[in-house]
Amino acid sequence: MEKPKAKVYVLGVPYDGTVSWRPGAREAPQTIRVAATNIEFYSLRLDVNVEEVPIADVGDLAVSFDVKETLKRLSAVVHELAQTLDKRLLVVLGGEHTITLGVFEGLIKAGLDPCLLVLDAHLDYRDEYMGLRLTHATFARRLVEAYGYNRIFHLGVRAVCREEVEFARHKNSRYLTSFEMRFLGLREVARRVLAWLKQNSCKTLYVSVDMDAYDPAYAPGVSTPEPDGLEPWMVLELLNHIVLHSPKPLVAVDVVEVSPPYDCSGITSILAARTVVELIAAHRAAQQRQATST
Repeated sequence: MEKPKAKVYVLGVPYDGTVSWRPGAREAPQTIRVAATNIEFYSLRLDVNVEEVPIADVGDLAVSFDVKETLKRLSAVVHELAQTLDKRLLVVLGGEHTITLGVFEGLIKAGLDPCLLVLDAHLDYRDEYMGLRLTHATFARRLVEAYGYNRIFHLGVRAVCREEVEFARHKNSRYLTSFEMRFLGLREVARRVLAWLKQNSCKTLYVSVDMDAYDPAYAPGVSTPEPDGLEPWMVLELLNHIVLHSPKPLVAVDVVEVSPPYDCSGITSILAARTVVELIAAHRAAQQRQATST
């Protein structure tokens, strides 16, 4: 079999079957792609030209109305792609946040054993939501129940119910609120995340960016917006630093919960595209850093 030339795979998952407020995330993979074709691919932060990185867009997953079937299909596709990752990066464009569970399961089946860094306004630790146990508001609960409570670190949290807070405290789940992040500063936040990664037995890093982690002033077109969010410079600087210095290699990224029907002038899709570009650049820079140190 010929060795793939691409260094990055892009997969769309146009699914928003459990969205509870502002539907439309199924349209996001395409709008993010369009935005990406119209922004610059050079990262001044990292001095990396992403235009020079071979990227293969493998298209969109054929989703089902049934969430379990969609996640089953997604897990199978990710598992297949993961067989050829070998220092490559998988970028998944959502879709709602439930898809992260399918991506995670696919990576687990492929033996990549990831830790999950989540940027999100919500913990998604409800046991059930609107009578369902598998939704965008419960996916993280299902994930840690299956794979361990130390598997996730949440950043940017500011919208929770009491059940989720009590669950997180009881299980010693790691998270930082948006206001804690501002108080601590980016260096301390990065230090805590990197320490968690170093202490964890996982083999790789998977970053999931729910676009509602950003303040709605910058990302209004999301399914469940919440005030008091993060500024783009904070998110991008932090992610670049974590990926660059992570003791675990970055293998997968997803960007979820963009809802184009509610997006003013497409600015949320543009920010999502910029987030993806910076993460690809960080992945490239981390590999270059590793190559020069060995």
